[in-house]
Amino acid sequence: MCYKDPEKGIALLLEVMGDLKSAHGHTALEDFDHFCAYSGLSEAEVGRLAFLWTKYGYLSAWKPADETGQSTAAVSTGASHRRGDDEVAVSAFKLQVGMLLRDLPLGTVAELDDLCIAWWNGNDLVFAHLCDDNPGRIEEEFDLNDCEWHERREAFEAWLKEPKYSSRAEVRDWVLRQRQP
Repeated sequence: MCYKDPEKGIALLLEVMGDLKSAHGHTALEDFDHFCAYSGLSEAEVGRLAFLWTKYGYLSAWKPADETGQSTAAVSTGASHRRGDDEVAVSAFKLQVGMLLRDLPLGTVAELDDLCIAWWNGNDLVFAHLCDDNPGRIEEEFDLNDCEWHERREAFEAWLKEPKYSSRAEVRDWVLRQRQP
């Protein structure tokens, strides 16, 4: 993830989005350009850094159309199964969770569902499964891939609507150990 560098974040998002189009047939960059023209936002007025962060935020929230041409925001969460849509959704989810966690105290975890948590390690977002028989213990870390996303998408999207956090000493200790030279 590229939380301290909006240019890298923009490049990552654009790479994942590829040639996806909105319900009106526009790319994310075309929609951003329209947003700037409509709102009067310009790099010259606000400065390069503010402009890049605004662009990064806009692209993070942008939604492509589904197979029928409808905006994915207007479609139920399970309706769109295109790989590109899933990649955008996973990237957007990671960005949102990472932004929420990065400023919280060390050891704070997002309780994404009954058996899945995430935390900010100082550089990246880390996902982990909890033990089935003891949800107080972390079983293993995992990458949020298509399989995990499809299996837990509803729970993850529900978490974004009502985030739940807890504090875990073992996560705090791991992060502190990683930061030591």
